[in-house]
Amino acid sequence: MRIVAFILAIVIATALLMGGALLLITRTDDAHQVWVFVATFAMIMFVYGPLTLGSFRAYWNVAGSASSRRYFRRTVCVVVGLEILAAVVIVVYALSTAASALIPVLFIGSGVVLTALALLIGPALYRYDEARRPASSDWVAIEPALIRRRIVAVAITFLGVLALSVIAFTILDGVAPHSLTIGQDFAFAVEFACFVSAFVAIFSTVGWNRRMRDITDRDPSRLRRVARVVLRNKKEDLDEQDLEAAARYAAFIPITMTFQIAYFILLYAGIVLEQVDQLRDGDSDHLAVPLIALFVAILVILVPLQITRIRRARRYAREHPVGLTAPSAQ
Repeated sequence: MRIVAFILAIVIATALLMGGALLLITRTDDAHQVWVFVATFAMIMFVYGPLTLGSFRAYWNVAGSASSRRYFRRTVCVVVGLEILAAVVIVVYALSTAASALIPVLFIGSGVVLTALALLIGPALYRYDEARRPASSDWVAIEPALIRRRIVAVAITFLGVLALSVIAFTILDGVAPHSLTIGQDFAFAVEFACFVSAFVAIFSTVGWNRRMRDITDRDPSRLRRVARVVLRNKKEDLDEQDLEAAARYAAFIPITMTFQIAYFILLYAGIVLEQVDQLRDGDSDHLAVPLIALFVAILVILVPLQITRIRRARRYAREHPVGLTAPSAQ
C-alpha cells in the first residue's frame, strides 16, 4: 500500500512540476527567461516540500520520543521556511515579469494544500503500515547473491531499454524518413535507457530501506545519531540499543548507498545527455549550459562524498561486528 502511495506521489509530483514549468514558459516572454529558471526552482519547494513531510510521517515514528518530536518539528520549520521563501520568489517573479496575479496565487495555494494533505495522509499511511507490520525477528544480513541479482537487473534493464529504443526509433525513421539522424536516434535511446535503469536502481532499495528503518525501530532521532557516528565519524553518546543499531546500520547502509550512487549517475547522465543533444542541434535555450554545469558539479561533489561515507561505514562494520546473523535472501 505504502509503495503504491509512494509511486503515485512521485507521478503526481512530476506532473505538477511539468505543468507548472509549462505554465511559466508559456506565460513569460523571452526577455525574462532567467526568471523562469528561478521560479521553477521555487516551484520545486511547493511540491517536494510537502512530499518530504508526508514521507517523513509515513515512514517514521515521530512521536516515539521527545528527541524524535523535536527533530520532526525542526523538519517542519525548515520545509515551511523554504516554502515561504519560495512564495516570496514567486511574487517577485510575477512583479518583475508583469505576469498574471493568478500564477503566484495558484502556486502558493497549491503549496498550502499539498502541505496540509501531506500532514494528513502521512500519519494515516504510517498507521496502516504499523497495523500490518510483521512481528519483529532476528535481524539478518543481505545475501550477496541478492545484491548481484539486483545489479544484473539494472544492467539488463539498461541494455534492454537501449536495444528496444534503438529498434523503435529505427522503425519511426522508416515511417517518417529524415525525422531523426542515426546519432539522434542513439542519443535518445541512451537517455531513455539511463532514466529507466535509474529508477530500477532506486526501486531496488525500497525493501531494504524498510529493513533499515526497522534497525533503528523507526526512530528518526536514533537514525540521526547512528548515521552521524557511522557515516560522519562524529562522537555521540550511544546507549546499548544505539550501539547495536549502529553495527547493523554500518553493515547495511553501504549497499543502499551504492545503489543510490548508481541512481544519481544514471539520472543525471540522462539529463545532461539530453541537454548536450539539444545544444548540438541548436534547439536549446541559454539555460542549457548552466544546467549541464550544475548537474556535473553535483555529481563531482556527491559521488566522492558518498564513496567516503561508504568506506567509513564498512570500516565501522569491521570494527563492530555485533548483532549480525546469517544472510537473508529477501
